[in-house]
Amino acid sequence: MRETVRRHPLAAFVVVAYATSWVWWIPFVVRGDTVRQGDPWPTQMIGLLGPMLAAFIVTAAVNGRDGISDLARRMTRWRVSLGWYGASVATLGIGLTVAVMTNGDLSWSDASSYSGTPNLGLGLTFLFVLVVNGFGEETGWRGFLADRLLRSHGIIATALLVSLAWGSWHLPLFFLVESFRDLGITLIGWAVGLVCGSLVLTWMYARSGYSILVVALWHTSYNFGSGTTLMEGAPAAVTSTAVMFLAALVAARSARPKARAVATTGV
Repeated sequence: MRETVRRHPLAAFVVVAYATSWVWWIPFVVRGDTVRQGDPWPTQMIGLLGPMLAAFIVTAAVNGRDGISDLARRMTRWRVSLGWYGASVATLGIGLTVAVMTNGDLSWSDASSYSGTPNLGLGLTFLFVLVVNGFGEETGWRGFLADRLLRSHGIIATALLVSLAWGSWHLPLFFLVESFRDLGITLIGWAVGLVCGSLVLTWMYARSGYSILVVALWHTSYNFGSGTTLMEGAPAAVTSTAVMFLAALVAARSARPKARAVATTGV
């Protein structure tokens, strides 16, 4: 088994990520449970740790202690340009600005009303989601899968390949989480948004010096800028549109021959 994992680390990662996440989600689906905004139980959050667990399990099998140490260093790589932190602040700020401008009956408790999570106030809820959702997903999708794909692919190809695995991984959530169930025809928009998010996150990961912390922060900020009760409607739409616009810029820039060379060599 270990030799199989070493020969096919990417496939092994995807299998383990799906297994460790779905083993938490599917029993809720079978029972007919629903995860709702602001309700701490039932929760989908524990399942979001699956990609991180898969990254550690497969890295340990393939690269041993040195690989685990490298993965841990990238998770805590905080010495990066302040601009990368600014990107997270700006992403959350867009949604908050639109919410203030359009919501006459503003309730700040709604800013920390997050699906499957106790409302602990904005700061503590953000920290909880950063650890479970931000690092839970990004340690795997960018820190392991994109990291390895970038060694032989450009940013666009890597982002598209990751989005296939990342998007399909969400499948049980469409039967479990209320906000996913309500997507309807806007499911197409969700899929487009996920591909755009994959482009932005892959670009950020590569350009920030392979910092998982940077992409975990941005992922969490985006979720708070589009997925809380406060951000329903116009704030979520504006935040998502801004990300799509940024993804278009990333795609245009990454398509240049020089950009592709930098992405594949890690320079």
